[in-house]
Amino acid sequence: MNVLKKLFNFYLDSSIHIALSVYALTYSTLLLFHLPYDEAVLYFTFYGTIVTYNFIKYGSSAKRYFFVASRYMKWIQLLSFVCFGLALFYAYYLQWETLLWAIGLSVLSSLYILPYLPNQKNFRTLPQFKILIVALCWTGVTVVLPLVNATIFELNQTTIFFMIQRMLLILILMIPFEICDLQFDAPALETLPQRIGVAKTKLLGYIWIVLFVVIEFWQTETFLAIFYSTIGLSVLLAIVVWQASIKKSKYFTSFWVESIPIVWFLVLLFS
Repeated sequence: MNVLKKLFNFYLDSSIHIALSVYALTYSTLLLFHLPYDEAVLYFTFYGTIVTYNFIKYGSSAKRYFFVASRYMKWIQLLSFVCFGLALFYAYYLQWETLLWAIGLSVLSSLYILPYLPNQKNFRTLPQFKILIVALCWTGVTVVLPLVNATIFELNQTTIFFMIQRMLLILILMIPFEICDLQFDAPALETLPQRIGVAKTKLLGYIWIVLFVVIEFWQTETFLAIFYSTIGLSVLLAIVVWQASIKKSKYFTSFWVESIPIVWFLVLLFS
C-alpha cells in the first residue's frame, strides 16, 4: 500500500494527471466541433503540459531552473525531459500556424515564473493576474490549438462563445485551488479569496456556472445529449466549489477537481 501511495503521489506531483485533463479538454473540442481524431495535437498538448507544469511548479525552486537536489525531483525532471522529447516529436506533425500559437502560449506560460522586468517580477506576482493567465493558457491550448491544426479556426460567433465557455470552465475549476491555497499565497498576490473572501468567491463561482450553462443553452438548438452532459458537468462544478475549503487535502484539488474534465470527456465520448 505504501508503494502504491508513492506511485500515486508521483503521478500527481509529476503533472501526469493534469496533463490527462488537458488531453481530455482538447479531445472534447475535437468532439464538439465534429473533428476527426488528431493524434499529433492531442499528444503534443499532453506531453507539453507535463513539461510546462513541472517547469512552473519546480523550476523556480531549482538552481537556474534546471539543477535539482533530491532523488524524487530528479525522477520528475527525467520524466519532464522524456516528455519534452516526445512533445518535439509530435510537434513535427503539427501545422506551422499551430506551432506558432504553441510557441506563443509556451512563452506566456514560462513568464508565469520567469522574471521579465528589471525588478525581477513575473506574471504570478502581479496582483489578480494568476487566475487569468491560467485560464487564457488552458483555453489557448485546449481550444485554439486543435482548431488551428484542423485549419478551421476563425473568430466567428460559435468559436468566440466556445472560448468564453471554456475560459469560464477553467475559472470555475480554479476556485477550489484558490481557496485551498489561501493559507500559502502571499497577500501581495491579491487572489480572489484574499480580495473578496471565501463566501463571495464561491458565490462568484456559482454565477460563472450559471453563465456556463446559459451559453450552452444559447448555442444548442436542440436538447441533445451534449446539453445534458453540460448540466451534469455544472452539477459537479457546483459540488466542488461548495466543498472547497482551506483545510482540504491536496488530493481534493490535485486529483478530484482535476478529474472533472476527464469525466466530462468520457461522457461526451460515449454519448
